[in-house]
Amino acid sequence: MKFLFYIIILFLIIPLKASPIVSATWLSQNLCKENIKLIEVGTSYNSYLVEHIQCSQYTNFYKDGWRDNKKEVPMYLPEPEFLINILKKLGIGNADHVILYPKKNTDIYSMAETTAIYFTLKFLGHKKISILDGGYPYFKKKFDLFIEEGEFKVKSNISYKANIDRSILADSNDIIEGKKNNYLLVDSRENDFYLGINKLKGFSKYGTIESSINIPSKWFLEGRGLRFNNLNLLKKIYDYSEIDLDKNLIFFCYSGLESSINWFVSYELMKNKKSKLYEGSLFDWISKNKPFYKKKL
Repeated sequence: MKFLFYIIILFLIIPLKASPIVSATWLSQNLCKENIKLIEVGTSYNSYLVEHIQCSQYTNFYKDGWRDNKKEVPMYLPEPEFLINILKKLGIGNADHVILYPKKNTDIYSMAETTAIYFTLKFLGHKKISILDGGYPYFKKKFDLFIEEGEFKVKSNISYKANIDRSILADSNDIIEGKKNNYLLVDSRENDFYLGINKLKGFSKYGTIESSINIPSKWFLEGRGLRFNNLNLLKKIYDYSEIDLDKNLIFFCYSGLESSINWFVSYELMKNKKSKLYEGSLFDWISKNKPFYKKKL
């Protein structure tokens, strides 16, 4: 009986495969293991130096080059070779379990930056990736003992072999062929942007892509913070939006950032492996002079 008890505990602590979300409790029991690469996703290196979870490294979604900028399309996905170099600098190997956590719940794009990096790792074919549910604030509240200061570095990895998965990536041609291929387009922006009441500063048009529906990405986050809503509520959101759980879906926003949350929820939490992210999103769409549509209020 004692042996069976230890086996059960082992299964509770160490999952057979990487779950897309890990809890603060699970992480506290698996910190600083050699095969785990813990990455803080933030916008302030000084904030990281002042305090971070033990054995975590730092990355800045914008400055480290997880996305690049063209004149017409901000934040497009760089070439795989460039992305692989980011992983090498972080010491990430193919067999490592990468755990990402957003730093601040006061930054409105914290979770979107985290899910966008998750998507990038998935695109490169990395197998073991997770997001810390609740991010840094929730972990610190429960396990302040495991917070440290200073810098934590690992040795750069000399090799990384990508296995590119383009099945999760959509482009403008997929949007054009959406009806023929039975894809449903999901605008992940706030409702006033979708309806054309307001628009992002610097964007030239009001409205959205014709025949798309709207599910704002913040709906999936508890209190619009860094924890995902429970599975029952996620299903209710899908039911309310009249989306079948096994429907072919393409998610977009302005530049593929907010919509990465919707993709993550659909692909990983709702287990819909027919979900794609239109990485270039609306900036790419208008750069190709594609038609825009404004809802009638």
